[in-house]
Amino acid sequence: MKRAFAIIAVVTAATASISADTLQGRWKLLAAEDIRADGSVARLPWGRHPLGSIIVEGGACYVQIMSGDTPSFTGTTPVNEQMKASLLSSYIAYSGPCTFSDAEGTVSLKVEAAWRPDYVGTDQKRMFRFDNGKLLFGTLPNTIRMGSETLTRRLTLERIQ
Repeated sequence: MKRAFAIIAVVTAATASISADTLQGRWKLLAAEDIRADGSVARLPWGRHPLGSIIVEGGACYVQIMSGDTPSFTGTTPVNEQMKASLLSSYIAYSGPCTFSDAEGTVSLKVEAAWRPDYVGTDQKRMFRFDNGKLLFGTLPNTIRMGSETLTRRLTLERIQ
């Protein structure tokens, strides 16, 4: 019995160490920031409490992010244009087949479905790296525009599976 537990412990530890440094899996969003070249945070694109996940499984990627600060619309009031604009500006989602390289720290996703029709059919390349058990995932450097500044989007995620 002790030997069986020892074998399970070794296999579990080996599996954990292999999967800890790969993008493959399910990730929960902890933070979303747009970063200046000097490393300072320029803005929080989905507010202080973003919600979302990234799933990379079987050659497919799914990205979904929303602001946790978006008010809920309850009651019998119909969703008007102002509410629609608020919801559209505080949510993104896209998915499609992807290829990734743990060694290079890159993932390329061919968008098949998205919250915006003009995203469908595009190729999205992202960078990632692991830092103290967290996944840092984001755009290529300096590809986000805010006025005259160019920023880099950085998502911080933790593995959930």
